[in-house]
Amino acid sequence: MEVASSSTDNPKLGPAGKPLPQTPLQRFVENQVFQTTVLVLIVINAIILGAETLSGLDDVALGILRTLDHIIIYAFVIEIGIRIIAYRSTYFRNGWNLFDFLIVVISIGAATSGLAALRAFRVLRVLRVITVIPRMRVVVSALLDSIPGIASVGVVILLIVYVFAVIAANLYGGDHPELFGNVFSAMYTLFQVMTLEGWPDIASEVSKTHSRSWIFFLTFVLIATFTMLNLFVAIVVRVVEEDSEEDAQTVIDGQSAIRKEISALRVEIEALSKRLPPAS
Repeated sequence: MEVASSSTDNPKLGPAGKPLPQTPLQRFVENQVFQTTVLVLIVINAIILGAETLSGLDDVALGILRTLDHIIIYAFVIEIGIRIIAYRSTYFRNGWNLFDFLIVVISIGAATSGLAALRAFRVLRVLRVITVIPRMRVVVSALLDSIPGIASVGVVILLIVYVFAVIAANLYGGDHPELFGNVFSAMYTLFQVMTLEGWPDIASEVSKTHSRSWIFFLTFVLIATFTMLNLFVAIVVRVVEEDSEEDAQTVIDGQSAIRKEISALRVEIEALSKRLPPAS
């Protein structure tokens, strides 16, 4: 499994615009062994949090699990501290690092609190997997980038549901007030139909008094479910493809820059070799 090889996407640049050499502590943080160790701790912590909810555990087992839980949270604090020392202010310039830092801070408060509601937030530590595995960060970034498009589709779906709810309330509200008595109950019923969960029962109930109601329900399912909801998937897929293309282009640009630097170095070496006196 691929893990993140860098803690920051904003390295310090030198006068020539090139990244400054890494310090030993930065190389230690970006070491694959260090990254893998963090990932293993996250997975173990997730297993411990799930195991604590099992019934039948005695006090000794619960005590061991909670001790391990505290050890892991202390390890996370040390890890974040090392990263901050290694990158200093640069660490907080990266959004993923801020997300990682916030999760650890929240989990510290949840682990030290005696309130059950706050202790439940310890499970947020599992979300650190997103910051460790780059491919998960791509998916989350794609979801965030697709929010404007998803919001637009959501508004269209809301309008469609509202229109069909008004129609249903007028057609079937008198005979089925519990389902379509008013526009709000009709919208709730149509939302259930849109999820395709139990909608045949609703359609069968209405068909007892309106034999042609199947036309209404099939039309609504085709428009609201099979057409509009698929747009959500299409938007997310499009954004993921665009992000992947941008990442690939970034890699290509980086390789091109390296080739240009190598070519420039070759020219300089050849020029210097011509200036050297011939060997006697």
